[in-house]
Amino acid sequence: MKVDLWLAKLDELTNVDESLLSEEEQFRADRFIHQNFKNHFIKRRSILRQLLARYLAIKPNEIVINQTKLGKPYVANADKKIFFNTSHSKGHVLYGFSKDAELGVDIEFLDAEIEAELISNHFFGSDEISLIRSSVGKTKSEAFFRLWCIKEAYIKLVGKGLTFPLDQVLVTNTMNRPFLIVPSHPDSNGPEVLKCRFLEVVPNFGIGVVVHGKELEIQYREYTFEC
Repeated sequence: MKVDLWLAKLDELTNVDESLLSEEEQFRADRFIHQNFKNHFIKRRSILRQLLARYLAIKPNEIVINQTKLGKPYVANADKKIFFNTSHSKGHVLYGFSKDAELGVDIEFLDAEIEAELISNHFFGSDEISLIRSSVGKTKSEAFFRLWCIKEAYIKLVGKGLTFPLDQVLVTNTMNRPFLIVPSHPDSNGPEVLKCRFLEVVPNFGIGVVVHGKELEIQYREYTFEC
């Protein structure tokens, strides 16, 4: 499965066309009290529409974006199939696209002061907690964010209707080539194993990607209005 990742650094992008947004998106933008938050929202949605237009050959302002009952966004008026997901942190926005299957992406600022052990006690499984506790210094925060980004990407993959706690969604082989084990459902034949990746391609940020599929090929680009 091939995934295209695009990273946008919002504060470095000044040419934004607000007219690309739908009426609903413009209404949401107007609800922001702080101008900087409003500008970031407009940029995020404008860039999403411009990238979707590249894949679908539809004008950006003609794309209709809806959500499933579980909160997963999708394009409702395209002849071609495209799966996409987005995440943002501190002015950096990550966009993931695939023509093959659903995906989830997450980007997080790598805060060295994060309370790794405290947070892991609430969201991680016993083996994952042991990894955090046995790690020291920079390795502790790296282990935490590898687990956190992948778990967050999984939430984005399945949507907001996650029906079991994250301490049951286990990341294995965390520090090398991780994979994700998801608990079995009543109608399944056993736990599901998902492909995932953790990337550090941007200084001070970590990226998690989770997909349905046996293989995962990633192409990473940084977005500019000229690209």
